[in-house]
Amino acid sequence: MALITLRAVTTFLTPEQYGELALLIAVQMFCGLFLINPVGQHINLHTHAWWDEGSLMARLKSYRYYVLAVSLLGGAVGFYISKQHSAEQLFWAAAAVFAMVAAGTWNATLIPMLNMLGFRAASVLWSIVTVAIGLISSILLVRWSPSATAWFSGQAIGMAAGVLGAKYVLRRHAIPSKSSRIALSLLDRHTVLTYCMPLALATGLMWLQLSGYRFVIEGYWGLSQLGFLAVGLQLAGQIWSLAESLAMQFLYPLFYRRVSAHEKHAEVRLAVSDLLNTLVPVYFVLAGLTILSAPYLLKLLVAPQFWGALDFVMLGTGIELCRVLGNLLSNAAHVRRKTKSLALPYAAGSMTALALIYFAGARQMEISWAGAALMAGAIAMFIIMLISMYRQVRFCLDVGRCFVGVVVMLAMASLVIWMPKVSGLGATLGLLMLAAAPAGIVASALLWKNPATLRLLNVQLRKN
Repeated sequence: MALITLRAVTTFLTPEQYGELALLIAVQMFCGLFLINPVGQHINLHTHAWWDEGSLMARLKSYRYYVLAVSLLGGAVGFYISKQHSAEQLFWAAAAVFAMVAAGTWNATLIPMLNMLGFRAASVLWSIVTVAIGLISSILLVRWSPSATAWFSGQAIGMAAGVLGAKYVLRRHAIPSKSSRIALSLLDRHTVLTYCMPLALATGLMWLQLSGYRFVIEGYWGLSQLGFLAVGLQLAGQIWSLAESLAMQFLYPLFYRRVSAHEKHAEVRLAVSDLLNTLVPVYFVLAGLTILSAPYLLKLLVAPQFWGALDFVMLGTGIELCRVLGNLLSNAAHVRRKTKSLALPYAAGSMTALALIYFAGARQMEISWAGAALMAGAIAMFIIMLISMYRQVRFCLDVGRCFVGVVVMLAMASLVIWMPKVSGLGATLGLLMLAAAPAGIVASALLWKNPATLRLLNVQLRKN
């Protein structure tokens, strides 16, 4: 449904309008990564313990005031960065950002929390409700008022619907306790200073690398060119978000349960290794498949006016591979509660990307060089993240499976020049299935009887 949404948004919005939507999303991501994510990660690490003692819902009561404050800040920023001109349009843009930050934060908190606690069916249901209602609302609003703000508002409506459902399920299953009727402390001063603030620095730099560059590109190349770049990267991003979402839905709750007692260093080392050895080889195969099928994905999932973004899809695949591998590695810092170590990798990545984008813009080079700059920044981030995280958790990689994944990735990427060009829907779907079949077989073989995967699956999420 997320991929269908991409087709719909590129159908209803022009490249210039999509560029404006990319800026609104960048504001939402700033609030989410810089201000919300540090607290959200703290909640993730303690979800199981608070649920077991019956204090989870009480602790979330104080969180709502913080979310409200961040949402107001997001609305204020949205007012000033909006490309609309009338006072009424500026107001609605600010209101849309406020609603999206508030609803998006609670949606990203409560629905994954259901999954973390073992209520997997409910988590999937309300995730589907979120996307479905968001898609329908966005289409109805954008047909009434064709603008980036209208589409963004529809997405916020979908997020709010998912929040209501997830909140109902959590309250129905919450363990009664004496503390459930009062607001308990969510954070203490020590946690804020040693965990949240260093993580905020790191995620702020991550935002610069993943979204902040959009304002620079808009300044040098304009909204229309930004729209083309954003669509290409977004298509790759949607594919990888789908894969990462599946991993987070299924494996991360098991991983977090294993590392909830981070004092057990041997168990933490084994858990981090198991997560890496389960996902890294599969991610390599996915990268090869995305590059090989990029021309067909573009024709299937994006409106014709954006078909010129093929190079950005391929660059986006490399960027996304580095991003998801960096996210996997960063779990080492989270379980060790040493989040300040994340700042250096993201600083290197964001500074590399922005410096090269500034250089390309100042020299009036083609926008494809901006995409290459983002790729260079992603590689720099990944290399430093790998070194830094290994110093904290001496994880052990399954070299054999990783090698197979890399070989398959390179082989599939090299075949892209030999793939035939097609125009019909049937031929496009046929070639996509032809490319996906061997990739699926290899990925399944990498997971079959994988000791790391079996250890992850042998975890009980809730105590009896």
